[in-house]
Amino acid sequence: MSSARRKSIGLFLKLACQNILRRPTRTMLLVLAVALVTASVFASAIVGRGVQASIERSFDQMGADLIVVPADALVNITSALLTVQPTDSTIDVALINDIAQINGVEKVAAQSIYRIPMMVHMPEHRANLVAFDPNSDFTVLPWLKEKLARVMRTGDLIVGARAGQSQALGEELEPCDQVATVYGKLGRSGVGPLDDSMFATYETAQYLAQGKIDGVSAIPTFDRKRCSAILVRLSVGTTPEQVKFAISQLNNVKVIAGTTIVTSTRQTTSALLAGMVAMVSLMLFGSAIVIALLFSAIISERKREIGLLSAIGSRRSSIVSMLIAESCFTTGMGGLCGIGLGAVFLLLFQRSLVYYLETLHIEFSWSSPLEIFTVALLCMVLTIICGLLGALVPALKVSAIEPYNLIQGEGG
Repeated sequence: MSSARRKSIGLFLKLACQNILRRPTRTMLLVLAVALVTASVFASAIVGRGVQASIERSFDQMGADLIVVPADALVNITSALLTVQPTDSTIDVALINDIAQINGVEKVAAQSIYRIPMMVHMPEHRANLVAFDPNSDFTVLPWLKEKLARVMRTGDLIVGARAGQSQALGEELEPCDQVATVYGKLGRSGVGPLDDSMFATYETAQYLAQGKIDGVSAIPTFDRKRCSAILVRLSVGTTPEQVKFAISQLNNVKVIAGTTIVTSTRQTTSALLAGMVAMVSLMLFGSAIVIALLFSAIISERKREIGLLSAIGSRRSSIVSMLIAESCFTTGMGGLCGIGLGAVFLLLFQRSLVYYLETLHIEFSWSSPLEIFTVALLCMVLTIICGLLGALVPALKVSAIEPYNLIQGEGG
């Protein structure tokens, strides 16, 4: 780029800044309008993500909609289907694939329950161990209240609220004559089978089964190809009766349905949340259009000024660059102020509604600092893009008109 070209660009950038400061009232109002829109977008995105995460967590804690068990198993209906209940009967774990293919099924997860000895010299002292797959689980891990600061590995146990009252995180136990570590603790659910049991991955259950008690496997019934139950979550719009009928066609199984109010509440709230997201998106899109129209109107009223610049020999590209620079500067300042204003909104939200929810023991899931910074940066970029696009089309249109017509106030 030549020296003259650089000086020309610098001159037009300086002129753009002077034009912004020439009408401070209009500039301040425009910056305020952009700031309010940006603050609304930023705060709505963070709060909306938190509400979504909190609702999803609450839904996960509601448990499964259906539980598939062996035909001869006895099941006590609890307030929520969170885990398998004690039984010696098993079903083929391959049924998971058949159930997952049924229309209306969103998630499936297998669980197996075993009675394991907790002490070598006291084989009669036993506890319930529920084996599950962390990759497909949707009922156990959502209740995880405390855990070690590392990933779960073979030999780790998660204890229920009542089962782990006397254990501390990181404490070593010797179930099945094998060394195991208390990896995490579940919150109190009020559902007996969940609060009174210990949980482990299938890999850990296999590791414990290798332990010997009186020369016999500590878990003689362990079989990775068999499970005690399969938990099923339904997709939105699917009734339990539809899927229950389809699953009942499979051999040697029966289907237990959870409380109807839990299923209907989860599905209704999911649909309501989707509708709210759509409405907020439309509102924000409308705000972006308003910002674009503001810049279009501002450029249209400056036709005489643009005509004079063209008449003294200014290039069309330089004029367009100047107008776009003004737009980007203004929206950039508005976006930066909007992020700060949005942060104030979030602080007020945290000090009011979130604090009230905490008094009711309702947890609100905030996004991580990295996610918040990413959303803030994205809002800044989108704000500048809205200003750029709002100024680009009218700038190109006005700069193409003959200088004489612009000075006389004629032309589109």
